[in-house]
Amino acid sequence: MSAPMTAPPSPEALVERARECIGPLQGLRERHAHDRRLSDAAISMLRERGFFRICQPRKHGGYGLGPAVLWEVTREIARGDSATAWILSLAGMHPWLVGLFDEQAQQEVFANGSDAVVPVLSGGVARGVTAIPEADGYRVSGKWQYASGVDIATWLCVMAPVQTAEGAEQVLMLVPQKNFRIDHESWRVSGMQGTGSKDVFLDDDFVPSWRVLNWNDAQHAADSADAAGDDAPSARRLPLNPLFAMSIAAAVVGVAYGMLDTYRDVVGKRMSKTTGAQQSADRFTLVAAGLAASEIGMAYALLMTDVKEMISVADSGQRFSIEQRTRYRADAPTVANTAVSGAMRLVRNLGGSLLPEGPVEQHFRDLHCMASHFLLQTEPAAELYGRQLLGIELPTGARI
Repeated sequence: MSAPMTAPPSPEALVERARECIGPLQGLRERHAHDRRLSDAAISMLRERGFFRICQPRKHGGYGLGPAVLWEVTREIARGDSATAWILSLAGMHPWLVGLFDEQAQQEVFANGSDAVVPVLSGGVARGVTAIPEADGYRVSGKWQYASGVDIATWLCVMAPVQTAEGAEQVLMLVPQKNFRIDHESWRVSGMQGTGSKDVFLDDDFVPSWRVLNWNDAQHAADSADAAGDDAPSARRLPLNPLFAMSIAAAVVGVAYGMLDTYRDVVGKRMSKTTGAQQSADRFTLVAAGLAASEIGMAYALLMTDVKEMISVADSGQRFSIEQRTRYRADAPTVANTAVSGAMRLVRNLGGSLLPEGPVEQHFRDLHCMASHFLLQTEPAAELYGRQLLGIELPTGARI
């Protein structure tokens, strides 16, 4: 049964709820890094305030509000804890993807209108995966890396290769989290420690056909005439690859804002050891603050401009052009790189004395690890946009 549709909270109310989480999440940062996973307290904070429902279909108990609202909320959550923001920005977008699956699969994932944390693991993190056809489904085995938030997930969406009458294809499969074996010792890293992005395994698990979605169909869902479904058009008719790249960039921008908060707090209290003057009076500190805030704000502005254009195109019923798709893909790493650049101005101005074991050092590590995600690689994304600009054919399988 679908959940009854009720009026969602306003975007402003959701952002205000997120601001209330900043202080409590700051108090959980060290615990998340130490435990290499999000705490139950953090995940309860997100769930109780409805944040995982922002992009969930309204017919299944969600708000159907879309990514712009999710990323506004993510920015505030990141000011509290980068790991929590990473999980929210990515997993908070994935209910939209679940909405592309067969209705029976959606009923399972959103049972009785519940929210769902559903990490998505692409083919790039798959190792030795096999999917053997069986009556009305597949027997699946293999390993996937970087399962961010698997400890607090309800389901996982994994990519697997299958053989069809047309040849080899990649498909997405929805599998309950309880069916996976998790290697809890696999996530020992220098940054993003609290995301708990561990290795997971399936051992001869059966996945029924209604929980399988062709990857090519998912990428082109925005071009489908009936893609609007039961929600507003913008809830479904969005280009998958640019959307997921921007979800990662949104987390990077949010953590850069967290770095700016930390910087303002530090320089407002710090006294120069040589002159005895307050550091906030130093003109180079003022320059660093102004330039950094401008760069981080510019990154956020580009992110929101692009997503609002996406929603406008979707609401109009138009198809997304190749120019738009490639531009969005190129803009995502530009957003991340610009935010990181601004944050690094602050680190350099503060100096190395604040790096060891503190929030500045954690922001530094987390930002660089987040920005290294393969969807934020600058050159591959820029090449696609450059090809489009110069009228050169895109390579087969370009992720736009």
